[in-house]
Parts: sequence; structure tokens; C-alpha cells
Amino acid sequence: MNPSIYEASLENFAHIQALISKSARILQPQYYKKSEIETALELVSGIEELIAAGSFLVAEYEKKIIGCGGWAIDVSEPFMPQRVQKAEIRGFFVHPDFARRGVATHLLTTCESECLRRGIQALYLTATLSGEPFYKKCGFSEFERFKQNLSNGEAFELVKMAKEIQRRKA
Repeated sequence: MNPSIYEASLENFAHIQALISKSARILQPQYYKKSEIETALELVSGIEELIAAGSFLVAEYEKKIIGCGGWAIDVSEPFMPQRVQKAEIRGFFVHPDFARRGVATHLLTTCESECLRRGIQALYLTATLSGEPFYKKCGFSEFERFKQNLSNGEAFELVKMAKEIQRRKA
């Protein structure tokens, strides 16, 4: 299987939302309670802004969106040559039927290449417990574990992770 990866458009948004909901509800139950998953879905935001910025990708296979993910350039620090430029990896989800088949790896590799092209040298993200093993496998290291309070009064455990990236030597 070799999905095509391309920049998402707003026409893809409804399919992306459906993918995110299905992925979370089916792939996260071994890590979180159902009520936590349902409420935590409200934490997934900013996808439309990433699409508008041209920094959100989808993986498509047989005319169906089977994965998504993108990045947001960290603008908290003004550009200074001696500072490391960072981007946050966001909105990574894979359709449950395609989990553990290389879709997320393909998306992440594409995001990393695009970030490198833009001068980004470090990536960071907030992983769910279900995503943590994947990101570790991809070279991210944990730097903080915390519980995000949810609107239903429960808390959702998340993991902040980071990774330095550089061009591969030819």
C-alpha cells in the first residue's frame, strides 16, 4: 500500500473531522475511558487554520482519506539566526483500518521534509498515550507528562515530546 500524500484543502475538512473522530474512538480505548475520549475530541482544534496555512496534509488511498497531520511554525520567538526554529506537529490521526501500516510514518516524514525546507530545526508535539509509542519510534523524546482538564471534569493524560531534525546526508 502506498497512499498519496497531499496538502489538504477546506473541501477535505468534513472527511478529516470524521477521520479524527473514528480514529480516536477506535484506537484510544485501551488508554482512556470512553467519556474522556469523547470530551477530549473538543481539544482537537486549529485544523482549518493549518489547512489555510498550507501546512496540513492528508494521506489518501483508493479515493479515501486514511490519515492526516500537519505542523504549525512556532512564531513565539522572532527569527534570529542563532536560535533554533521550531514547529509543532499537530492533528495526526490514522483511520483504524490503516493503523500500523506506515501511513503516519509517511505523513510525519513528509512533514519533517517540509519543515526542513522551511529552515525548521526542531519539532515538538503533545501526544496522546496511544500516539506516544509511535512518536518514540520516530525519534521523539518525552520532556513532560501532564493531565489536561476536560470540560466534563475529567482529566486526559498527555505527553509533550520533542525532536531535533536535520537534513540527511547524501
